[in-house]
Amino acid sequence: MLAVALGACFARAEGADPAAEELMERVRLSMPDVPLELEAAIRVLDGAGRPLKTVRAAAALTPEEGGRTARYTLFDAFGSKLEEMTIRLGAGRAEFSFALGDPPQPAPLPDLFGPIEGSEISWMEMSFSCFWWPGPKIVGVEKVANRWECQVVEIACPPEYGEGWSHVRLWVAPAYNAVVRGEAWRGGKAAKRFEVKSVKKLRQIYMIGDMEVKNLETGARARLKVGRMKMLSPDYSPEELEEFNAPMEW
Repeated sequence: MLAVALGACFARAEGADPAAEELMERVRLSMPDVPLELEAAIRVLDGAGRPLKTVRAAAALTPEEGGRTARYTLFDAFGSKLEEMTIRLGAGRAEFSFALGDPPQPAPLPDLFGPIEGSEISWMEMSFSCFWWPGPKIVGVEKVANRWECQVVEIACPPEYGEGWSHVRLWVAPAYNAVVRGEAWRGGKAAKRFEVKSVKKLRQIYMIGDMEVKNLETGARARLKVGRMKMLSPDYSPEELEEFNAPMEW
C-alpha cells in the first residue's frame, strides 16, 4: 500500500562501546512484544505552554523478529486521514514509507527532521529510530527529574538521513531499560529536547503516556499524549484481552 521507502543499512561502527550497545539492546527488548493499537494526540504549544492546535493520531505497533513495524496515522478535524507513515526497524535497517490522503496514496518522503503538522515533533522523534542507530557510546551519568539515575548515551546520526542532526544524546534509566530524555544536536549545540512526562501501563506492557518536545532555539513546544491502548495478541483469549486492556498509569 505504501510504496515510497527509504532504507539505511548500518554496520557496526569502529571503536564501538560494548556497554552502550548492550544498554541500547536492552532498551529495544523492553519495548512491547505484543501487537498494540493506540490513540494519541499531538498538541502544538507556544513558548508559555498554551495550546495552539491539536492533531489526532493513531498508531499500530507490531513486533517482529529482531525489530518492529509501526504505522502512524494523522487525522484532520473531521476524522479523515491526512497522512500515514510506516516505519520498519530492526536487523540493522530502518525503512520509512509515506502516504497522503484518505485512502492513503504513496507519496515522496517528507523531511524526516521537519515538523509534523506544524508541531515541534518530527518523524525522527515519533519513530524512535535512533534507538537502532549504530555506534552508541556512554558519555556520562546524570540524574533526571530527581527520579531516574541515567547513563547518557551519544549516537552519531547516520549519513543516510542527511544533515538534519549531527548526533543525539539519550538519557537511559538502566533500572527500567527506558529512555527518559533525549536531545538532538547540530552545529555544536543541542537544538531540540524530548522528555518523558508520564508512562502508561497495560499489565506488564509500558508505553510513553506523555512526551514533550521543545525547540531549544525558539522555545516552541509540542506534546505527544497517548490515550487508549489496546492489546491485539492472538495468544490471549477475548476474556484475557478484555482484562489486559484495562489501562493503568504511574
